[in-house]
Amino acid sequence: MNQYPKLTFRDIDPLQDYYNDGLGNSWSVARLVDAAKELEPFDMPIAGIDLDAKIWEGSNMFMLAFHVKKVNEADLSSPIILDWNGSVADGRHRIIKAIIQGKRTIKAVRLQHKLEPDREAS
Repeated sequence: MNQYPKLTFRDIDPLQDYYNDGLGNSWSVARLVDAAKELEPFDMPIAGIDLDAKIWEGSNMFMLAFHVKKVNEADLSSPIILDWNGSVADGRHRIIKAIIQGKRTIKAVRLQHKLEPDREAS
């Protein structure tokens, strides 16, 4: 028996995540996935994605390790979801994996209209 503790992560369930628009509104990723399921995927040039957005602010080493694990396990066959303005609503881990692998494009879908937020800015 090993005497040292093993650090473990919470179960990865992307459908429990939320997309925040930066204005205080948020949408359930599960709802966005449902809204996007009938959309036709297209090849999105990675060079055309805004990679300047801050993500995972305030992360410590443990949280960064969690996100690295999600990047490693990301499924590039599942398209990223762009919101009604073209911003990444779901798929940041997939984008990072594609960049690391030297890909030029990634499968994407773009929502056609703005959904009512699950949580509105107060």
